[in-house]
Amino acid sequence: FKLLFYFRNLGLNICDMPVGTLRRMSQIIGKQPKDLDVRYFGLNHFGWWTSIKDKEGHEYLPEIRDYVAKHGYLTQVEVDTQHMDQSWQETHKKAKDLLAVDPRFLPNTYLKYYFYPDYVVEHSDIHYTRANEVIDGREKEVFSAAQRIVEKGTAEKESFSAGSHATFIVDLARAIAYNTHERMVMIVENNGAIANFDDDAMVEVPCIVGTDGPEPLCQGRIPEFERALMYQQVTVEKLVVQAYVEGSYQKLWQALTLSKTVPSAKVAKALLDDLIEANKEYWPELH
Repeated sequence: FKLLFYFRNLGLNICDMPVGTLRRMSQIIGKQPKDLDVRYFGLNHFGWWTSIKDKEGHEYLPEIRDYVAKHGYLTQVEVDTQHMDQSWQETHKKAKDLLAVDPRFLPNTYLKYYFYPDYVVEHSDIHYTRANEVIDGREKEVFSAAQRIVEKGTAEKESFSAGSHATFIVDLARAIAYNTHERMVMIVENNGAIANFDDDAMVEVPCIVGTDGPEPLCQGRIPEFERALMYQQVTVEKLVVQAYVEGSYQKLWQALTLSKTVPSAKVAKALLDDLIEANKEYWPELH
């Protein structure tokens, strides 16, 4: 796509979910995240850990896997406030069911939306969604603290915990500024990082980060199950982009039909029509 060519060097893609989940894994084995090197492959919100090693090369994945099979990613210690809401606690617990689908690897928690969409619907309240939970929780906390600081003219005696974003963005900036070669999970063009996947796909893999930006580490070939899931999701995203560029109703319907979060083409069409109506002030006209 010309869009990809134009925007390729205008930003860096990184997500807090692998960072937050690694914190939980670290608690499970009594380590610090900085003490661990991981191998991971997937897409944003759609991936798997294949190795969790300390600096001496000891592999902790089997130990963490045994814990997750019983408890999910739930731990006894608060990791960060933004992932401590009730919906997040349920999400961390659900990880044990995600692991059961393929016990070889540790799953990203967002896979629950793709593996168990019926469960998500059954356990969701349309009148009080996770967005409402954030508005009433983290957003209210941060905005209230910010307002108090503005009114007092000082941040003295104010405190609220920094989320995952606050810490790893500083790590990323430091790595680029000082060429520290920090190892971080980032979203980059594949270009062979996953050997049996499309080169132009944006994949989430460990990278070495320095002044030249992220350098992906090769993850080799991935299993057919995960590869097929990833290809399906990448195709959804490509069709969405094509639908926008071409103004194509048909391609956007196809994209929603292909998504594992949508049960049928009939539901996909109804969902698309509702989305068009709700976003008519912002979306291009689709034909």
